[in-house]
Amino acid sequence: MSNQGDQAGEMLDFSTLSDAPEQRQRGRLLAWGAAVLVVIALAAVLVPSLTIGSKKAQLAEQIAERLTLTASGQAGVISTWLQGNRRLADPVVESELLRLFSTEMDLAGGDMSRMVAPQTDENGLGVPLVEQVPFIERIITDFAANADFLAGYLVGRNGVAFVTSSGAAPLSVEQRHLAEDSFERSQTVFGPARSATAGLVLDMAVPIFAAQVNPGQGKPVAVFILVTPLAGGLAEILSEDPLASPGTQRVLVQLAGDQLSRIQPGAATPVAPVSIDDFDLAAGEIPFARRASLAGLGEVYSAGAMVSGPTWWVLEEVTVAAAEQPLATYTTAAIIVSTLVVLAVAVAFGAFWWRLSSVHDRALAEQYRSLADRIQAQKQLLDSINGAIPEFIGLKAPDGTYRYANMAFAKAVSRKPESMVGLDDAAIFGQGTAKRLALSDRRVLNSGESVTADEEVYLDGALRYLQISKVPFFGSRGEASGVVSVTRDVTELVEQQRKKERAIQQMVAALVRAIELRDPYLAGHSRRVAEFAAAVGKQVGCSEEELATLELAANLSQIGKLSVPKELLTKPARLTPDEIKQMEAHVDHAVEFLHGIDFELPVVETIAQMHERLDGGGYPKGLKGDEITLPGRILAACDVFCARLEPRSYRAGLAPGAVLDILQENLTRYDPKVIEALKQVVATIPGEKLIASIATG
Repeated sequence: MSNQGDQAGEMLDFSTLSDAPEQRQRGRLLAWGAAVLVVIALAAVLVPSLTIGSKKAQLAEQIAERLTLTASGQAGVISTWLQGNRRLADPVVESELLRLFSTEMDLAGGDMSRMVAPQTDENGLGVPLVEQVPFIERIITDFAANADFLAGYLVGRNGVAFVTSSGAAPLSVEQRHLAEDSFERSQTVFGPARSATAGLVLDMAVPIFAAQVNPGQGKPVAVFILVTPLAGGLAEILSEDPLASPGTQRVLVQLAGDQLSRIQPGAATPVAPVSIDDFDLAAGEIPFARRASLAGLGEVYSAGAMVSGPTWWVLEEVTVAAAEQPLATYTTAAIIVSTLVVLAVAVAFGAFWWRLSSVHDRALAEQYRSLADRIQAQKQLLDSINGAIPEFIGLKAPDGTYRYANMAFAKAVSRKPESMVGLDDAAIFGQGTAKRLALSDRRVLNSGESVTADEEVYLDGALRYLQISKVPFFGSRGEASGVVSVTRDVTELVEQQRKKERAIQQMVAALVRAIELRDPYLAGHSRRVAEFAAAVGKQVGCSEEELATLELAANLSQIGKLSVPKELLTKPARLTPDEIKQMEAHVDHAVEFLHGIDFELPVVETIAQMHERLDGGGYPKGLKGDEITLPGRILAACDVFCARLEPRSYRAGLAPGAVLDILQENLTRYDPKVIEALKQVVATIPGEKLIASIATG
């Protein structure tokens, strides 16, 4: 580092003084010196301002991306949870008995005389409607109790509740309006969250269609209103994440009429009015902005994502102080460095002018002494600037001992910079880390090129993730005489990435549960496909990225079946050609569902290819041979293998050997290398346990 100080001193070397300067020459030098000082001062102000502004804009983009991603993920979790509650009502609203009763009620039109008279219609039950009411009431009451609903109402077109669950409160005006909305739209409608005696609840209106009419076709003949408790489920979803950054808060907001309210399970007032700045009611969006906190955190950055179903938004907040902490540190360092530069130049210029104005007969030795002082000042300036840099900077000799370490490096390892001189990596980090660092040192010295590596190191008892860049340090003769290392602490970036991965895993788990609730024959299927695919992937030498892709794609491979009619999923007979086409459309549905989710892996592409075949006979695009990626070919074989092992509504499961024989007979459709790896996996103990889980699952 002394060479750097000497070079800096030479750049500002003002020792070329005339023994007898002329007054005119001194005036010109003074003007030039003053101009240089002004330019440097302006640059010292302008450059930090521009860099701080750029840093602030970059930080705002990162905060916006993080908040928007987190809010979207939580909105998806809440939507999945609500849709799961909605699907609990399917066995009731699709019951032929309830649909027939609702049809008769609709035909009676509220006429009590017709309700008492026996039904003579060919589709009737043969008994008066009024005698059917207790039986229907018991069905609704038992369903509400078993599915954890607080109350259920069977509402007719006239807004009157024909049948209610036992103990249900009278139908409110708001619930009648909700039923009217469901009648008009012919679809499920969610009401706003509200406070009730039982706590925080949500009304859900599910249409019931006439008997012998496919659900969703025609107009409803009745609406089934269910009162859903919210406190437990929402409290768990909105609970504070222990791994979240300090100063963050999650808020659930709803719109009822033209009034925005905050939903806060467990609070004294669980539904409280709020207002949000920059909320675009027409577009239904809560964009990223700096605004007042709804959670009482003061000034925050926040962004929201809309929940599918009720008119809800998930709002993620982070306090301005916590979000801008990195910017404050950066600003302080920039100001300190700029001030030091201006002061150093001013001191140098003052010394120059003083020297120029001094007596001409000053000894030459005194001139050199003054020059040496200025060079030393420049060296100290460079040292102070180097000490203000947050990255860890070190200079090592070829024998591995440190010759220099800046303040940031020394502070990170709880030492003083001067005490690190003469130590090696083993003394600072330990033997294990030292061996890994020595490998990259040798590469730098042998190749003369830069090397960058990622390391996990314990500093002060805490695990830190470091990105270390190394370059050779060349001596005066051009030989590599040491290694300069610049280390950046990227722990926060790594932890943010892992938080994102955990959010994706939680979303995947919620979607898998939703799929298995809809089709009981798929229970455990996605998990088994994922485990077989991972084992086969390792067998054929897949990369870590490909293995991660296989796991996510396998778990989400059946998501498209949420859009397939339930009667096709559970049909006890084989499907017709038209029904097969409907079923095959689940791949396109899956791609539509997952479009726009940033997995950072080719998950959607792999799902889209799992039903393609090497001979081009697959769907949806009829890809052939190498047009299908290796993860797609692995997932195709493992999905067929697990599906044939598992029982279905129209057939029993096959034995593993029989399924492998079928795959072996179709090597023009399936990758032979994958089939051979699958055989080896099936023969292992883990493979046998997976197959055994089908019988017990």
